[in-house]
Amino acid sequence: MTTRSDSNGRRPRVLVLGGGFAGIGAAQKLTKSDVDVVVVDKHDYHTFQPLLYQVATGLLEQPAVGHPIRDLFHKQENARIHQDRITAVDLDSREAQFAELDPLSYDYLVLALGAEVNFFGVEGAAEHAFPLYTLADAVRLKDHVLRTWEAADRKPALIDDGALNIVVVGGGATGIETAGALAELYNGVFRKDYPDVPQDQARIVLVEAGPELFPMFKPDIRAYTEKALVKRGVEVMTGEVVQSITPQRVTLKSGTVLKAHTLVWGAGLQGNELVRSLGLELVKGNRIAVDGELRIPSHSDVYAVGDIAAITDEKTSQVLPQLGSVALQSGEHAGETIARQIEGKETKPFKYRDKGTMATIGRGSAVVQMLGGRTMKGKAAQLAWGTVHLALLPTNEDRAKAVVDWAGAGLTHQRAGRITVET
Repeated sequence: MTTRSDSNGRRPRVLVLGGGFAGIGAAQKLTKSDVDVVVVDKHDYHTFQPLLYQVATGLLEQPAVGHPIRDLFHKQENARIHQDRITAVDLDSREAQFAELDPLSYDYLVLALGAEVNFFGVEGAAEHAFPLYTLADAVRLKDHVLRTWEAADRKPALIDDGALNIVVVGGGATGIETAGALAELYNGVFRKDYPDVPQDQARIVLVEAGPELFPMFKPDIRAYTEKALVKRGVEVMTGEVVQSITPQRVTLKSGTVLKAHTLVWGAGLQGNELVRSLGLELVKGNRIAVDGELRIPSHSDVYAVGDIAAITDEKTSQVLPQLGSVALQSGEHAGETIARQIEGKETKPFKYRDKGTMATIGRGSAVVQMLGGRTMKGKAAQLAWGTVHLALLPTNEDRAKAVVDWAGAGLTHQRAGRITVET
């Protein structure tokens, strides 16, 4: 389908809902196209989600992870940015509605709304757990951890009740990276910050429902990961499922009750709640099934990309994971495809370029598994991890901030972001 200016001279409008990796990638690929690009997100910043755990543990400050969306489009004259909450989308009428903006019609729609945390119906999780999917989540967790240590410093009796203990749920990258970073925070600067607090009484417990951590990795990577966590003082519990959560206790289905005033939830995502109102048949995790070009089969003018889309890898025939690299590449492909349609050119199916699955466990310790099975561990893997994540950051300014903060922490073991600001 080719869409050109109508009889009134109006250019095609491409509406991009969401300012994450996928939405930004799609919009920027339309820079040179004869279209009007409108990006709407409920925040005025783009979040670099892979590094949220570093904000939560004080390694990076908020500006290194949250970048103003408008700043990313200063040189793109055909783009306009609005901050608002999307309330409804009528796919048949080609119109989106918002909390405050007037309704917007579109010629092409890019659904890049992202995901939300899936608590799998665990009692008390929505009320008491600390997810780690948004920048607000990361700041909330950081402030909570700092407040618990300050409270324990004032009233040591709280330590016996588990005030300093943290349970991290999920043996994937989010859970492992968060547990490792918390352990380094506890064993590093907190030992100096709180010399009178008995460090050996503070527990970090990683709970995974499956029989092992990192099920997608090779056995040597899984063994290395668990060993690296244990070395840092993390207790690993596999084959355990969380049954319920209260502000001070975590109960497992095995009957074990863990004293902990903090539970970090890294166990799963599901598509943004708005997708459930679109009248589409959804697949596992409330994700939208798309065709080879990332379009919704029933609406060829609508593309679903990023975490809300169930994108099948043509090489493996498996649904791609909800990763930043998948989101960015799928968004860019949608933008390129729309640009080709506008120009009347033939479009191409999406091909994911797998740069490997990776995670960092702590200083000098990371794991990487490349396409084809090649693996890396230790410092070499951490260098590869840093290179890939720097490439994903939206601007050179953000890359410079991250390098400075990482280098400073590596040399001094300090974490400048460990302060709370009351407003």
